[in-house]
Amino acid sequence: MSKNSHAKHEHQKKASNDSYETPHEDYKAGVFGDVIIGLLILGLGLFFILPFYFVLRGSAQVFVMVIFVLVIMAFALFMWHKKVRK
Repeated sequence: MSKNSHAKHEHQKKASNDSYETPHEDYKAGVFGDVIIGLLILGLGLFFILPFYFVLRGSAQVFVMVIFVLVIMAFALFMWHKKVRK
């Protein structure tokens, strides 16, 4: 490839990369929407944990609930951090 041909080829590559649009998030619910989604996640989690919760004894119940709350909090903080970082 000649220098001119190579430069033309590189320019075409850059032009094709510049036309790419970054995808945008369609969902914009605000704080109220985030609270509703958090409550839905909490409710669904409890719905699936409670049958096993009643089978367990004393300290195992506390352990399961603490782990459940920590997982929900970690997920919420991760999503909040991701949202704030944008």
